[in-house]
Amino acid sequence: MNRKQDYTGRSFLIAVFVILFLLGISRIPKVTFGKTTLKKINILSDLIQDEHEPVPETNLYFDTTFLAEGEALEAEARAAADSQAEKQTAQTVQATVPHTRDDSRHESSAEVQRGDSAAEQPPAPAVERIGFLEDFGTDGPSMLHFYDALLKKEGKRPVRIAVLGDSFIEGDIITADIREQLQDLYGGGGVGFVPFSSPIAQFRGTVRHTFDGWTTLDVKNARQAPEEYRDKFFVSGSLCIPDEGASVQMKGVMFRKHIDRASVARLIFTNRERTTIHVTINDTIHKVYNPEPGPEVQQIDIHTPIRSLEVRIANPAGFIGYGIVFENKNGVSLDNYSIRGNSGLALFGTNAAVNARIGAMRGYDLIILQYGLNVMSADVLHYGSYEKAFIKVINYMKRCFPNSSILVMGVCDRSTQRDGEFVTMPAVRGMIEAQRNAARETGVAFWNTFEAMGGENSMVEFVRKNWAAKDYTHLGYAGGKFIAGKLVGNWMQGVEAEQQRRDRIEEERRKNEMLHYNRNDTIPGTIETETETDSDADADTTFTTNEFAQP
Repeated sequence: MNRKQDYTGRSFLIAVFVILFLLGISRIPKVTFGKTTLKKINILSDLIQDEHEPVPETNLYFDTTFLAEGEALEAEARAAADSQAEKQTAQTVQATVPHTRDDSRHESSAEVQRGDSAAEQPPAPAVERIGFLEDFGTDGPSMLHFYDALLKKEGKRPVRIAVLGDSFIEGDIITADIREQLQDLYGGGGVGFVPFSSPIAQFRGTVRHTFDGWTTLDVKNARQAPEEYRDKFFVSGSLCIPDEGASVQMKGVMFRKHIDRASVARLIFTNRERTTIHVTINDTIHKVYNPEPGPEVQQIDIHTPIRSLEVRIANPAGFIGYGIVFENKNGVSLDNYSIRGNSGLALFGTNAAVNARIGAMRGYDLIILQYGLNVMSADVLHYGSYEKAFIKVINYMKRCFPNSSILVMGVCDRSTQRDGEFVTMPAVRGMIEAQRNAARETGVAFWNTFEAMGGENSMVEFVRKNWAAKDYTHLGYAGGKFIAGKLVGNWMQGVEAEQQRRDRIEEERRKNEMLHYNRNDTIPGTIETETETDSDADADTTFTTNEFAQP
C-alpha cells in the first residue's frame, strides 16, 4: 500500500519564495516608460509608510497636446498688442510735432497718465475678499460687470453665464443648482445650451435629449478630425455633423424648477451651402428655415412658449451644428460647457473668431473656468508648469470674451487612501495655489471650492452623506447643490456690497451738490411761482414747490 506523499515542505518553500519575490520587487523604484508610469509596490504599506516623493517640476504631468497651440496664440496676441502700441506711439509723436498754433492745452489726459505711469508704477490694488471669493481686478473689481448685470433687474435681455469645465460639472452637476437658485432670485427659465448631439446626453438629467444621424467631433481629438472641421470648434468642445435626415429632439423636464419650458430657442450653426432646417415646436407648430449660405456662425431665434423642440436637417452638406439654447427674454440664463478629461488646455483647440462671434451672440456677463481636477496626481505637490499654461488659457478667454467677468473656480477636495483611510490628496493645496496665482497674474476672480466644501477631508464627509461618488473625486447633485449655494451666496454678498457702494456715492454726490447752494440760491429742480396778495398787502409772497427731495 502506497503512503501519501507529504508536500508541506514544498508548500513552505513556495510561500517563502513568493514572499521574498514580493519583498524584492517592492524595492524597485517607480519607473516611467514614455507616458506610462509603473507605481512602486509596497506589500507592507499598512506597516511601513513610504516617504512621499514629489515629482520634479520639470516633469510634464498633464496633457500637453494643445500647449503648442496655446503658445502660438499667446505669441500672436503679443504681436498684435505690440503693433497696436507702435501705432499709438506714432500717433502720440505726430501729435507733439509743433504747429502754427499752440495745441498744448488740448493734450489728452490719457497721454498725461501714460507719461506718469512710465515714471512711477502705482501700488498693486488691494484684493477684494467676499467669503470664499478673491477678486484680483486691477482697475476695480473684475466681477463688476457681472454684478452690474444682476443689479439691472429689469434688463431687456437675460444675465448670461457660461461655465467651462471638465467632468466635475458633467451632467449639469453644480450648474443646474446655480441656474435654479439665480432664476429663483432674478427670474428667467430654460436649461441653456444643449449640443445637437452628445455622447453623454443620457447622463444629463436637466433635459430630455435624443438624436439620430449625427457624428459628434471632440475638440480633444481635433487633430484626428477631418481637416475642414479642425478650426471650427467652439468652447462647447464639440461639433455636430448631420447626415441626410438627421434629427434631434429636446424636451423640458421637471427635474429642476424653471427648465420645463422656455420662451426663446436659439439654434446656433454654420451653413456653408444650402441646408434646410425643419423645426417642430411642441409637436404642433412646424416651421421651415433656409438660412443664407456663408462661412460665419449663424443663429435662428424662435420666440414662442416652448416645451419641446424637434429639428430635422435636409441637404446637410456644409452644415456644422453647435447647439440649441433654451432661455427666457430676461432673468438669468446659464450654459454648461463640460469637456470630459479637459485640463483647460483643450480650449486652445477652439477657434478664437468662432468663440468671439458666438460670445457676441450670447453676450456673456460671466465666464467661469472650472479645471484642474484631471491634472492632479498624488505624486505631484507643486504645479508651476500648469500655472504658466493656465495663465495663457485665462488670457485667451479674455481675448475671446472681452466684455465678460471671469472667475476661476478652484479644485474641490479630493481624497486618496493612506494607512487604510481616505484623506485629502496632498496635491490639492498645490493645485489651488497654482490656480490662485494664475487668477492673480491675469487680474480675474478666484473662488476657493475646497474651503467652501469644508476644507481638509471634506470629501470624506461628502461621500458619507452620499453627496459625492465613491471615487472620492466627483460630486453628485446633492453635493453640487451645496457648492452652488455657497457660490451664489458669495455673489449675492458681492452684489449687495456693490449696491451699497453706489448708494454711498449717490449720497455723497447729493451732499456735495447741496453744498454749492446757500440759502439765497435756488435749489435745482424747484419751481417758483409768484402770487400777489390782496391789494392791501405790504409785500409779495413767494410760494416754492420743492421737487428735489426724492430721487
